[in-house]
Amino acid sequence: MSPAATLATVLLAYLPAAVTPGPNFVLIAHTAAAGTRRAAVAVALGVVVAGGLLAAVAVFGLGSLLARTPWLATALRVVCGAYLAWLGVRLWLRARAPDTAPPSGHGSAFRQGVVSNLTNPKAAAFFGSVLTATLPPSEPTAVKAAAVALIVIASAAWHLSVALLFSASSTQRWYARAKPALNRVVGAILVVLGLVLAWTP
Repeated sequence: MSPAATLATVLLAYLPAAVTPGPNFVLIAHTAAAGTRRAAVAVALGVVVAGGLLAAVAVFGLGSLLARTPWLATALRVVCGAYLAWLGVRLWLRARAPDTAPPSGHGSAFRQGVVSNLTNPKAAAFFGSVLTATLPPSEPTAVKAAAVALIVIASAAWHLSVALLFSASSTQRWYARAKPALNRVVGAILVVLGLVLAWTP
């Protein structure tokens, strides 16, 4: 497969994982809708930086480790899937609960974004399995580096768009009205994704 085709495959695999609602989306949207645009952008940048780090680790090391230890890949998939489903159930049950205060300082917001993505089971599942499958260890270093850069660019475009969209005044008013139903929909999606991830080899 040519480098261009490989990078296109990586991008096509990453985009659905990025835009599917998950903990990062919820954190950014909540910060934007209930807080300020600058705080939401800081959270989004934290998510992007952490995603770039996870992609680099997966591309330049984790893939080889998981290829040598299939049981570790299976355990990672099951644990991440179960955690994702648990997050979905919790979001559903707390759909009508009052919002907690979003991060206020830019540094705090950035750190929350970093922590959210580093501990995000959806991100771990993608970078630990899907990415390493679409970008084998045998690919040249330049292609691997380009793949990481492509993921960072796509992540920045998506997560910053979410921050800007949900921080608009009209969206903030809509979010306040739609929060219970929206949280239930997102919660259900997380549960389904978690179960599929945990049970699909």
